[in-house]
Amino acid sequence: MLIKLGIIASVLVLGGMMFSTEITSLFPNTSALLADSLKDDINSLNAKVTDSAENRLDSSLDKTIQSVSDSVYEGITDTGDKLVENVNEKISEGITDTGDNIKNEILESSTSSTTALVNEVSEFDPFSFIKNLFKTN
Repeated sequence: MLIKLGIIASVLVLGGMMFSTEITSLFPNTSALLADSLKDDINSLNAKVTDSAENRLDSSLDKTIQSVSDSVYEGITDTGDKLVENVNEKISEGITDTGDNIKNEILESSTSSTTALVNEVSEFDPFSFIKNLFKTN
C-alpha cells in the first residue's frame, strides 16, 4: 500500500513540476501585479501566434505559387512540344509531296524527251543531210 501511495505521490509531484514549467513558458512575466503581467503575457503569446501564422501562411503561399508556376510551365512546354511536332510533320509532308512532284515531272520530261528523240532520229536521213550540205542553191 505504501508503494502505491509513493507512486501516486511521485506522479503528482512530477506532473506539478511539468505543469509549472508549461505555465512559466506560456506566461513568463507573471508577477505580483497579475493584471499587467497577464496583459504582457497575452501580448507576447499573441505575437508568437501571429508570427507563426504569418510564417505558415507565407510558406503556404510560396508552395501554392510554385505549384501554379510549375503547372503553367508544364502546360507551355507540352503545348510547345506539340506545336513543334505538328510543324515538323507538316514540313515533312510538304517535302515528301514536293519530292514526289519533282520525280513525276522528271519522269514525264524523260518520257517526252525520249519520244521526241526517237521521232527525230527515225526521221533523220544521213544521205539527204549530206546531199543538202553539198547542194548549192
